[in-house]
Amino acid sequence: MNTIRILPKEVINQIAAGETIIRPSSVLKELLENSIDANAKIIDIFIKDAGKTLIQLIDNGDGMNHIDAKMSIKRHATSKIKYIEDLYKINTKGFRGEALSSISMISQLEIQTKSDDLLGIHLLIENGKIKKETLLDMKKGTRISVKNIFYQFPARKMFLKSSNIEFNHIINEFYKIILVHRNITYRFYNNNKIIFYLKNNCSLKTRIIDTLKINYQKFKSFYIKKSNIIIKGYISKPDNYSYKKGYKLLLINKRSIKNIFLHKQIIRSYTGFIKDMKTISYFIFIEVNPDLLNLNIHPTKEEVQIENEEFVGLMIYNKIKNILLDKNKIKKNHINDSNIITFNNELFNNKIFNKNYKNKIVNQLELLIKNTDNKLDFNYNKISDKNICKKIFQFNKNYIIVIYNNYVIIVDQYRAYQNILFEFFLKKKVVYKKLNPPLKIELSINELLLINNFKNDFKEMGFILHFFNKNLYIYSIPKKLKKSNSIKIIKNILNTLKNNFIKYNNIKKIIIKSIFKFSYIKYGMKLHEYQMINIIEDLFSCEKIYYTYYNNKSIVIILNKSFFKKIFKQ
Repeated sequence: MNTIRILPKEVINQIAAGETIIRPSSVLKELLENSIDANAKIIDIFIKDAGKTLIQLIDNGDGMNHIDAKMSIKRHATSKIKYIEDLYKINTKGFRGEALSSISMISQLEIQTKSDDLLGIHLLIENGKIKKETLLDMKKGTRISVKNIFYQFPARKMFLKSSNIEFNHIINEFYKIILVHRNITYRFYNNNKIIFYLKNNCSLKTRIIDTLKINYQKFKSFYIKKSNIIIKGYISKPDNYSYKKGYKLLLINKRSIKNIFLHKQIIRSYTGFIKDMKTISYFIFIEVNPDLLNLNIHPTKEEVQIENEEFVGLMIYNKIKNILLDKNKIKKNHINDSNIITFNNELFNNKIFNKNYKNKIVNQLELLIKNTDNKLDFNYNKISDKNICKKIFQFNKNYIIVIYNNYVIIVDQYRAYQNILFEFFLKKKVVYKKLNPPLKIELSINELLLINNFKNDFKEMGFILHFFNKNLYIYSIPKKLKKSNSIKIIKNILNTLKNNFIKYNNIKKIIIKSIFKFSYIKYGMKLHEYQMINIIEDLFSCEKIYYTYYNNKSIVIILNKSFFKKIFKQ
């Protein structure tokens, strides 16, 4: 007897609804976003019983005609996008077409709406189906009532928290919207009592003070504009006497998101200035070209992929660090913030040091390094970023120098990264990351046939490839590769195979060499602190640390205190 079957449409819709609507605050978020996309200028919100009994939203936006109103509750019905290309330039709050469909599956939904028609329409919906439909006379706009959330799902309703907790979630979602969209007047009622009346066209400063009731004097504003990226907002000044958890809000193109990397960069910038990082508050607004964002990776649209995420994080880190340094009256030249040391050999080239003397110094150093065996007593397993983050810097944009306990570790950054990549691809199980949407490469028939011969080899290396209509689609790439380099790597592999197909019998080596060619870490590249820490940690986790795999060249020199004693004795 067959046991695998296609789920009924109703079950599929219920599962999808569970991904989008988690709690009452999810409903409010979706309804607010719809009103904003409909160009509403006044929004009234009514909440009862922390949203468990009623969430109602009334706006004066564009409204919907009769056909659109009925279509709006169908899954993936949307006015925001038409083609796959539209996913790369999303400027609206919603685009999936899942909100009202999901809400209608888990509640009793009532829609009253009117566009430019003579009459509006009134719909009663349960379990995703229209139960009643009538015409009505009303002003242009939309009134949506969501009643008895999860009324058909006692198990899900049971997992809702107390009314206080659920209401706090609602307020937090409300804050995320009103701090960005300040061109709208909001009236917020809870259990028939008005608790917010926020007028339109106010400044961010005014809106923060009015809603969060915080002391503006404890915040510092900032503004950055670089490479078509604008970053602005407010950060809290360090306060070691506060124990209250801070507010944290990060928005990209007016959309509240969660981004662990950017959050860590913000928190890291406070290192040395504050004891309890939980008390930090920030309101940071990022504006970038929509082409650089991928919003289509999470049902609630909270997680976003950003191209050049490291660059954005570094800009924020440096700006906040400079603000904190200025506030605490610490001069920049008192600390090594850039972590770059430039070697000035003017003294060494002075006539005082003749050629023979310079050669003698160099020879002595080379001899000492060759005779210094520091590997035997060096426990590199203990290296962690807590130990090295304040004792690491870059020299000449080619070498990383770490001062660790009684050792000085000198690392060739490019050779180290080569070994890291080599072991990542050939010694361990490759970890890959999915691309959504996939990358598309247009190829000739011969190129597609050629690369198809090695499809399984690519898969073992973390590249999941699919072929369709003379195009190659890259669905995943190895975790250590940048998305922007993956197409270059594939094309370089193809060129190598086309020119030397008979000579090569090991495609993996060709892939590795192409990855090396477009390596993220190269000679002459300025590295930032987090990059250097990652290289050191990854290198000392490798099986082969001291010499390269391909040509057995030195990667690491470790000097202990006896080395320096010998130098100064001589």
